[in-house]
Amino acid sequence: MSEEYGLSRRQLIVADCVVAAGYAVLVLLTSSTGPGLVALGLALPIAVRRIWPVPAFAVVSVMSATAYVVDALHDPLLAAAYVLYVVALTRSSNRPLSSRRLIGLAGAVGFVVLLLAMVAGAPAGQARPALVLTGIAALYGAWVLGQVVRDRRAAAARAAQVLAEQAVAAERLRIARELHDIVAHSMGLIAVKAGVANHVLRVRPEEVSDALSVIESTSRDALVELRHMLGLLRTSDEPVDLAPPAGLAALPDLVSRVESTGVQVELQVDVPEPLPEAVGLTVHRIVQECLTNVTKHARAARCRIAITGAANAVQLEVSDDGAGGAVVEGHGLIGIRERVSVYGGSYRAGPRAGGGFEVVVRLPYE
Repeated sequence: MSEEYGLSRRQLIVADCVVAAGYAVLVLLTSSTGPGLVALGLALPIAVRRIWPVPAFAVVSVMSATAYVVDALHDPLLAAAYVLYVVALTRSSNRPLSSRRLIGLAGAVGFVVLLLAMVAGAPAGQARPALVLTGIAALYGAWVLGQVVRDRRAAAARAAQVLAEQAVAAERLRIARELHDIVAHSMGLIAVKAGVANHVLRVRPEEVSDALSVIESTSRDALVELRHMLGLLRTSDEPVDLAPPAGLAALPDLVSRVESTGVQVELQVDVPEPLPEAVGLTVHRIVQECLTNVTKHARAARCRIAITGAANAVQLEVSDDGAGGAVVEGHGLIGIRERVSVYGGSYRAGPRAGGGFEVVVRLPYE
């Protein structure tokens, strides 16, 4: 249902009917030649201008011209201008730009001529041509106003569509990052522990049970988080039992799973006040991605995680003593950079001076 000035289409049609009735009364009081027929012929198109705009404009134009010829109307084309506004508002113009400029120039010239005539004073016996110029100026103004309003509404609709598309793209990117963090980290740990179990199966079979336990717990946690993400994507309105989101409190469990792969992890958290939930989730995901890279690529024996909080900001440093090397931005580091950019923070990743690799992130928040 289309709305204008906060009114529904039905309310606007009722308002047009009221205007038509008032105009009909005015014609009946001022017309001396066939007032009833003139009033009916002009009022009906006004009342239905939003239902059948083009036929209504054709009828009211013919009636206005006829009433002017028989000298039965003192305001020719004003009713037609009232109907023409809706025609311009609802009908897109297929004319080329040059034709529209020509129409606009002609209307503007007519309007200027009318103003000059009003300032200079119309000679005696020239009142009727002045009324015609008034009607032409009214038609031109109604057409221009209708097109301007239509163009503004079209621009607003396009802007809203662009914002909606950007919101959808941003949400897809966020979901893609979440799924990558969940799957890449969990599958990385599972792959490492499966490799360990296969390697020690014959020489140290007692360690196989530990490796399988890690694989079991990691896969179970991954399923819980995937179920959480899929719950957010549900389209029904049914309540979903969602697990608490990851945050600083979940970091010790994350660290213990990584340590089960043989990497010693030192975790230091010095955050004096609770972080906003979204910031805590972002910190958790960044740590998760860094630890995934440590276990899969760094060949490190030790890893250190330091999280410190300050006034409206949190800083995260993850370093290891692994192979280091040049920065190769895969999905993980790109995801970290995108998460940091959401908060307008800073991000640095690269080899350490004493060997190994480090990631330093600062996230401001309010």
